[in-house]
Amino acid sequence: MKGMGEGQCPFGFGSDTTESSGTSYAEGHMGMAKSLARESLPELVREPIEPGTGNQRTGRCLCGKVSFKINKPVEMVFANHDETSRRRSGGVSLTIMIRAKNTTFNGWGHLVHYPLSEQETSCFCRACGSPVLSYYVAPEPMAGMARISTGALDNTDGLRLTADISTDAKPAYYDFEGDRRSISSTDLAKMFG
Repeated sequence: MKGMGEGQCPFGFGSDTTESSGTSYAEGHMGMAKSLARESLPELVREPIEPGTGNQRTGRCLCGKVSFKINKPVEMVFANHDETSRRRSGGVSLTIMIRAKNTTFNGWGHLVHYPLSEQETSCFCRACGSPVLSYYVAPEPMAGMARISTGALDNTDGLRLTADISTDAKPAYYDFEGDRRSISSTDLAKMFG
């Protein structure tokens, strides 16, 4: 998946059709990814996405080769304390959960798709190394979901820290103030097993 180009399936399930064939990425994707339906895919565009105004959530990697737009209102941020999230982000991983189909991406071919497990793939910019998102292909109900890095957002106004995830794996050297939901790794496994 690391050598994935602009015209290939964004979720790594084989070659997709290109724009020149007249078939969209999502249409070409059908039949190749039985676990992920067409309506679960993000929209892929060829033009960079400009920073949004107001509550429109847009973002980009450090170098700007990857840009995205979240097409639904979001305000909840999750602090992910598990070891994988911390290694991926260099500290606590602050993310927004959204269905992948509710996003639009430019520069998907600039992302390195690193499989964290059979269920989740992490994506970061191949030029600047910025972590942009992780997406899930299994199990239900997580299939088709994406965790977008809040650090990549152009504007964070109105966002609120809603939950601490994998609190049992949180190192002792940092704490957040305020009340929010606390979910242990065991609780998470029970929810999404």
